[in-house]
Amino acid sequence: MGLVKSNKNKEKKKSSLTRGPSFPPQQQFTVDDLNSDTKKDVQKPSEIKPEFIYEPRPTTLKIDTKLRDQINALSLIGYGDTQKEAVEIIINNMIEAMDVDEKRKFDVQYEVLEAKTIKQIKKK
Repeated sequence: MGLVKSNKNKEKKKSSLTRGPSFPPQQQFTVDDLNSDTKKDVQKPSEIKPEFIYEPRPTTLKIDTKLRDQINALSLIGYGDTQKEAVEIIINNMIEAMDVDEKRKFDVQYEVLEAKTIKQIKKK
């Protein structure tokens, strides 16, 4: 019978939980302070610089002489001013010719490889 008794009628005791000391802010501000452009501590969006900007850098690619000569021939007949531009045109044409599924696979693989490259650059 002792388990059935209700505690409703008993006087409520004060909670033994203490909230601790209060910490008021050192400076108080108003909504007008937030809207004013006279804040000196706040950087404007144009002043904020991103932490890291990925810029592709030159690298070497081992290919055989046949491929090198073919790329050089394409650049000489006008498919690009340089061998690099000729290769870029070839790659862009290949990507444009892909169907939707192949393009999605390519994009996923490219993002993974680019993230890996960025991670390696940041380690240095």
